[in-house]
Formats: sequence, structure tokens, C-alpha cells
Amino acid sequence: MKINLIFFSLFFLIVLSSCDKDQELDKSIFIADSDNPGLPIYSEYGLNTFGVLYDREPLINSELSLPSKVVCTEGKTSFYLRGHKGDPDYYYYNGSKDPMALIFDFGNFIPETVYSLTVLNDTVINLKDPLCNVTLMVDTAKFKLSVMSGTIHFKKAQKLFVDMAPYEVILSGTFEFQALVNGEPKNFSEGRFDVGIAPDNFYKY
Repeated sequence: MKINLIFFSLFFLIVLSSCDKDQELDKSIFIADSDNPGLPIYSEYGLNTFGVLYDREPLINSELSLPSKVVCTEGKTSFYLRGHKGDPDYYYYNGSKDPMALIFDFGNFIPETVYSLTVLNDTVINLKDPLCNVTLMVDTAKFKLSVMSGTIHFKKAQKLFVDMAPYEVILSGTFEFQALVNGEPKNFSEGRFDVGIAPDNFYKY
């Protein structure tokens, strides 16, 4: 609890000391997990990070690219987590030869605005549900996964206010699943995300 309070205080000290709050809130802050150093810690402060072990190899976001977005279209909402495979040493390197993304599709869920995403607070979604799909994107190639088991848990979905006005929704949670990728069983474990969704990375059409 004390460690979490330190991280929370450090993050908001950075934000408040900045002249340009918007820029600071859009940055990614990677703090290594002590139990899984290749992954970021689980947090709920809008650190704009995500990570998962893809068959025991870290898949994390790059500090230089937008880690997440939400797209609402064709009767579904898609939650994107973008990154690359590799160790945290390459966290600041944007030229990874393995750019990847996980895309979670949720059918029959269309939020009215970005701030409507708060309805996801403390929601567990079974990824085997027929209304859910998971896609793995490697560079520009997309692979629709056949999920054998797994869930995604939106532990927190909370509005962040700046100067008394809503700025974004922070989505924080965990996920894990097993799936067939191109016919081969793969394991996605220890997944976690803590990302800000604002009007500029929320799309509805």
C-alpha cells in the first residue's frame, strides 16, 4: 500500500509540476514489476502502460507510440493495446521489428461518449463469449484468435478531471487467455493495462 501511494504521489507530482498538463498525461511511465521485471507494474493511475507475457516473452507498449485506443463501429467496441515483443531495455525504442497489437472486440456494447466507458468499472468479460473476439495484429497482418479460455477484467474505469473539467477515462485492469494463433496454442498470461482514453483516441462512426 505504501509503495502504491509513492507511485501515485510521484505521478501526480510530475503532472502538477508541468506547465503543459495535457502533454504529461499523455506520456507513458514504465515502472518494472518486481516479480516480472519484463512487465510494467499493475497500476490504476493512468501511467499509459500495458504488458503481457506472450508464451513467457514480454509484449509491452513503446513509450513513443500511442498504447491504446477504443473504436466503436459496426455494432461493437474494439479495445486496442499496441506494443512490441522484447525486453524493457527496448521500451524507448520505436523501431521494433515486431510491432504488435491485441484487439479485444465486445459486441453489442457501444458507449455514447468516451466518458460512458466508466460503465466498465469492475466488469469481468469472458473472452469465450460469442459476442467477444480477440485479434492479434503483427505489423499489418491480422490473426483472429480462437480463444480456448480466458477473461479480461476492467477493474477500474474512472474519469480524470483537469482544471475541474473531464479530460479522459482511465481504464485499468488485467487479462489472461489461451488461444490458437495460426493453429498453434499460445498462452497470454499476467496481462495488465493502465491507459487513458480521451476524445483524441476514442473513435465512434
